[in-house]
Amino acid sequence: MIIRSSYVKDDPNRVAHLLNTRNNRRVVEHRDFDRGYPGDLRGFLAFSSALTAVHPRARITLGHFKISPAQALNRRQLLRTVAHIRRENGISRNHPMRLIEHDKGDRPPHFHLLFSAVDPATGRVLSSKDNYVRDELVSRRLEIAFGEALTPGPRVQRNAADLRARGRDREAQILEPCEPVRRRDKDSEADRQQAARTKLTLAEFRDRLLAAVRKGLHSGALPRALAAQGFSVAIGNRKETLMAVHDETGMALPFAASVEIASCGSLEMIPSVIAQLRRDAPPLAQARREGAARTLKRAERDLDREIDRGRFEAAADGEFDSIFSRMRRAREKAEADSSKVGRGQSQAAMRRATLATRRETARMRQLRIDRAFRTARILQSRRARKVAFALAAGGMLLTGAGLSVALGVGFVATIAMKGYGDTLRAHARMLVAQRRAAVTRIRPLPKRQVAPVAVTERGMADPQKPSALASTPPEKERKPAGFDFALIGKSHRVLAAMALEALSGGAVPIARDALQRALGEDAFAGLVSLARGGSVRQRKVVRSWNGGRSIHAFAAEAALRRAGEVDSAKAMAAIGRQRRLRERGQTKGRG
Repeated sequence: MIIRSSYVKDDPNRVAHLLNTRNNRRVVEHRDFDRGYPGDLRGFLAFSSALTAVHPRARITLGHFKISPAQALNRRQLLRTVAHIRRENGISRNHPMRLIEHDKGDRPPHFHLLFSAVDPATGRVLSSKDNYVRDELVSRRLEIAFGEALTPGPRVQRNAADLRARGRDREAQILEPCEPVRRRDKDSEADRQQAARTKLTLAEFRDRLLAAVRKGLHSGALPRALAAQGFSVAIGNRKETLMAVHDETGMALPFAASVEIASCGSLEMIPSVIAQLRRDAPPLAQARREGAARTLKRAERDLDREIDRGRFEAAADGEFDSIFSRMRRAREKAEADSSKVGRGQSQAAMRRATLATRRETARMRQLRIDRAFRTARILQSRRARKVAFALAAGGMLLTGAGLSVALGVGFVATIAMKGYGDTLRAHARMLVAQRRAAVTRIRPLPKRQVAPVAVTERGMADPQKPSALASTPPEKERKPAGFDFALIGKSHRVLAAMALEALSGGAVPIARDALQRALGEDAFAGLVSLARGGSVRQRKVVRSWNGGRSIHAFAAEAALRRAGEVDSAKAMAAIGRQRRLRERGQTKGRG
């Protein structure tokens, strides 16, 4: 039996994960084990979140215990397991609790035991200190009690000493001969779950990172080499570890450890290089968000390039392709809309937009290839073009080759096909050479600008005469970037709303300098610029973070205490108590 505890904050996807029937053959909510809250699972999580919000020292929302037995448990064994977990962690009998069973079918069912982080009766917060020691102790005792095979961990000798000190000599004698087992050569459960979510294997992540590091050390520009391979560095949430972050997926692993594992210890990082990377590294959440934004921008540039090349190639051939022109207008409209909305897009939304943009880029590339075949009068039927693409151009494009190389390989492949004369072959080679030169010429032109080309009556391109394509209006000047909502953490939103109100000339109970110290220089500077020249919509969003209720006052008190502003925190606590009394009076008046 393996019991592993984690102390976590709010997660909007937790209900979907716990009640997911796609990955589980059977999901059972053991409502007879419920304590402290009579509602459903979603209500229990909201109740736990509310308890944490009003508690001045609570930082977590739930205590989550995953119970994975080696054999199926009956009800009596399940009750005994829950009792042992409560006793070792000092959890009272009436502490709010939920129990969810997952049966995957190929192994004994496992259980998810949830406790609220705050006991509403006593106000005590669950402690995560030495939780792994307690987890292993409960697991070993239950294995002995249920007759399961022992699975000793790295703390088995400490467990035996604790049992001996408690006077449980029989259990201690069983554990004392066991040697500690350390899984240093295996990946952690968190890393494996991260790889499963991002669809990027740990080996592939580390191999890419190692290639980027070796290239950067050889060239003397490590940050640039990491960025070229789609990586960035960040400071982790625990112990300030230097993390390597994959921009596209958001996957993050320890930088030095990943390089050491991928190189099998042959590549040792110089401390000065690590110190330089650490000095410029942002927090992990900021690095993931910036990486998602860079990936989306890169995908949009690729799509714009395919559209511009398609329009240029059609104009060079004396044609007007409505598909590429329509896509150009759609892209300009999308860019205008995104500039109005600002930078409040979530990471998940940016990653979904990246996938959609890449699918559209692949479609535009296929349209260019089809149009090039039709222009060269080669493979007129759709079926023949598909066969040629699969045989020749497909493999080249998938390996990263450009359109000209793919077309050249495609034309060479069609030489072996019957029914084509030397004239068509020569025409195809000439077209490939012309198109390669045309693509080279268009690169220095500004974005979304098409060279002036007119079409004569004979279908030839006349560069001297202006055409309708040359009358494309110049690109509108970009609006300045809006307020960066990522600067404000969730726990500081109430303070940000109060600071914006003070900067706008309103009355707030906290001094401006106290708010500035609590929020930090960057966040306060952003609020100053928002108050001076920000949009009405963004100011409205920030002001909505302070609803004037008691819960907002207590949230401001907790943020001020963490920042060391004790006097201001006491003032907000008094305001919160006054609001709570007023809210209770209003509730009684409605009855």
